Amino acid sequence: MMRGEKPMIVGVDLGYGWIKATNGERQIRFPAVVCDAHELIMADLFQSPEYEAFIETASGTRRVFVGELARREGVTALNLATKKYEDGDTEALWLVTLALLAQEGEPLHVVTGLPLAHFESQREALKERLLHLRGRVTVQDRTMEVAPQSVRVIPQAMGAMIGTLLDPTTLELRNPAWIEQGGYLLLVDVGTRTTGFVTFETKPELRLISRLSDSVDVGVHDLYLALAGIFRQRTGETPPLSDPIYDELYTRGEVYYGGRVVSIEPERSRHMERMGHLIARRIQEHLGADAMKRIHTVFLAGGGYRLAQSVLQQIFPRVYVVPDPQLANAEGYRLYGLTREGGGTP
Repeated sequence: MMRGEKPMIVGVDLGYGWIKATNGERQIRFPAVVCDAHELIMADLFQSPEYEAFIETASGTRRVFVGELARREGVTALNLATKKYEDGDTEALWLVTLALLAQEGEPLHVVTGLPLAHFESQREALKERLLHLRGRVTVQDRTMEVAPQSVRVIPQAMGAMIGTLLDPTTLELRNPAWIEQGGYLLLVDVGTRTTGFVTFETKPELRLISRLSDSVDVGVHDLYLALAGIFRQRTGETPPLSDPIYDELYTRGEVYYGGRVVSIEPERSRHMERMGHLIARRIQEHLGADAMKRIHTVFLAGGGYRLAQSVLQQIFPRVYVVPDPQLANAEGYRLYGLTREGGGTP
């Protein structure tokens, strides 16, 4: 890197349900689904769709629809495999995401994450896989050579904690009051497939307590399975779980379908409460009684934070939803990269 040249730090959260990423100037998020592209009727009457991409790699070429466009125009399914990074669609998601955020001529350094349950066993394999994923990507009417100079992998929920605690401009602690009284800080990150949680002690210094941090295989996908069963009882239909109809049912409890408004209450609320209690019990089981007594502030992140919010508020005196909870990990990854000045070995 030339003297004075500032590296591009990109935080990428390769979620099971959504891709979230930021370079500090631009933020992107889209459903984590891909399908092969096809010709769109009257495409010339509209702006370039988000996102249609042409990808050229050493293994060949591929024209794809990604994100909302794939959900709307293709047959898609979420990839919930433990090692999803080995999949060709994940390769497309990674390359398109970096192409959208990279800038011509700027060194590209990327930080991403893994659920804590998979971190030690998969970190090196994921890093090597993503570091060597390179290609020429045409998306949104521009072509980028995607070739990251470095890839760092950190625990998933730790990214959200970093993004919550640090001021993005100064990289200093955002609120000193969080550490003045001692005790522990807990962040709970509710995602599509997993819920991660990390615990930081505040005295004698702010640092991660690894033995009080983990991830469990409970997330929004489990709720969507339950919602699909209720919706089938109401309508006789079962849309695929990648269908945006479940996003509406999750947030609103009803959707317009088949010429009428279909409500899935009160079952939806009961399932959300049950899953919230399940997440809380898994966390309590891992932390133990003594650590639970030392937690004074809980931060909630992830697109599924509503699942755990009310239950955690019953257990802890201070529970805060972080700003833009769905993007929290990606922003934290970027800030982590900035503290390491981009590049080097994790």
